[in-house]
Amino acid sequence: VACREANGLAPEDPDSRWDSPDSLSGNAKNIIKFYSDGEQSTFMKMQCMHCVDPGCVSACMLGAFQKREHGIVTWDASKCVGCRYCQIGCPYGVPQFEWNAALPKIVKCELCAHRIAEGGIPACVEVCPRQAVIYGTRDELLAEAHRRLDAEPERYEAKVYGEFDGGGTQVLYLAPRGVQFASLGLPDLG
Repeated sequence: VACREANGLAPEDPDSRWDSPDSLSGNAKNIIKFYSDGEQSTFMKMQCMHCVDPGCVSACMLGAFQKREHGIVTWDASKCVGCRYCQIGCPYGVPQFEWNAALPKIVKCELCAHRIAEGGIPACVEVCPRQAVIYGTRDELLAEAHRRLDAEPERYEAKVYGEFDGGGTQVLYLAPRGVQFASLGLPDLG
């Protein structure tokens, strides 16, 4: 909800302020996914991974996708021709096309770059009460992920997803012990 409000997006379900879409879309830059195997359950925030070497940037022939300050991957409407190669280039399936708009855009998380430019932080980070979602440099985030792993090795899988996966990402994940990253929808990219 905070993401939608900070980015001027309409709810997927116009009758509900608290709707929870099942997938990323032209109205959802991030989603909270629920995982359960019957014994364990967890939640996962799915959004743009802001890759170290983004496939969407490489696939974009006109430079509408750019890797910016703070490693944020942004989209510039004035350079986009709507080819949607970015969708094919992203191994995470993040860029979404507004199929129902007369002048469609590509929609994806840009880490609230407009808020960061004004000295703020992403809306999702600001409202997260348990610090499951945090913001910082990639080095700071990796250090925090490894600190959490070292402090409670029995709690987490012994891997930081995104440290090396797909060449590295700036959005990193820890998974509860016994939950595989593939089960959460994160591809095994080597």
